[in-house]
Amino acid sequence: MALATRPIAAVVFGVVLLACAAWSYAQVAIAPRPVTPVVLAGPDIGFRMQTRKGNTPVGQLVVRIDGEWRVVEFGQVLLPLGK
Repeated sequence: MALATRPIAAVVFGVVLLACAAWSYAQVAIAPRPVTPVVLAGPDIGFRMQTRKGNTPVGQLVVRIDGEWRVVEFGQVLLPLGK
């Protein structure tokens, strides 16, 4: 009896997997809406909003150097967890 249930379980698993793949493929992607680039800022640090995805702003972190807004690049540093 156990040998007969394995192929059935495999088929059911495959059908569920295909159904999940079809469902995820059918999801609608939210296209970014372009906006006029604007910097939402404090005195020396800001966020340059370039587009919107739904209600979420998309952009870059910027800093003011010599009166000009420049894009930030984050460095990667390994820090010890303990002393």
